[in-house]
Amino acid sequence: MTTTQRPPLRRREDADWAIIENQPTRTAHRVLLLPGLFCTAEFYTDILADPALSQAGVLAMAADPPGFAGRPVPAGFDYAIETYAALVEDFAARQSADLVVGHSYFANVGIEMAARGAYRGPLLLLSPSLSRADEEHDLISLDEASRTPVLGTLVWLGINPTLKKGMRDRLPSARFTELFGQMKLNPHAANRHLVTGFFDHLGRYGELATRLAGTDSTVWLARGDRDEIGFTEREQAILEAAPHVTLRTIPGAAHFSITDTPHEVVKLIIDLVSGPAAGDAPR
Repeated sequence: MTTTQRPPLRRREDADWAIIENQPTRTAHRVLLLPGLFCTAEFYTDILADPALSQAGVLAMAADPPGFAGRPVPAGFDYAIETYAALVEDFAARQSADLVVGHSYFANVGIEMAARGAYRGPLLLLSPSLSRADEEHDLISLDEASRTPVLGTLVWLGINPTLKKGMRDRLPSARFTELFGQMKLNPHAANRHLVTGFFDHLGRYGELATRLAGTDSTVWLARGDRDEIGFTEREQAILEAAPHVTLRTIPGAAHFSITDTPHEVVKLIIDLVSGPAAGDAPR
């Protein structure tokens, strides 16, 4: 009986970032993959191991930025979406990334990158939240509690059992212990800042569909066909009218498309780097 083994993945560090990457025999494209809230680069390993990426010459780099996976942040770091957008822009330039993929939290960072315009490559945004109302009720409640000193401290002290219960049916059972262990790596204080900073950003703009539509970045916005994060008919109409924004549906996926249907995400990556927009990306 033969078993199929995953191709080896390489691990390295660059300044304050940790990277897990595949090792294609040829490199035609370099893609940066960024995690969702409470998540880490390990959530992308099924994607990194997909042979279709190597066959397409895609070097894929899943990365943990400062403030994720327990990695330290600089003194005075403010955990703002805008700050992360600047960090990703600099890191993508250092890594010569010609596509940035962001899931959930970092999909929202990608919207800010599109608005800033410093990064000129295409963006694949997986399940961002376009407004506070689009977010899940549990995360909204966590944000509200986080802003109350005593209550917030108590809520975060007890967050792990609550989070474990909430993730039980949302992560693949074969990897649940591994991935939930990854979700516990970050200190509660850092996660609390990430949550409030995320909702502060949504509060500054009200809804992000108009902000994204007003950019000229090439953006694919993709959601699972049973995603818990949606958007309103108005938000959808705004994005459908923007010529540089493409809406895609990921079949068989909920919010965690990167672990639900990793090959479907791989197909989106290959389609995007191989299309006409790829020619406009920096090498």
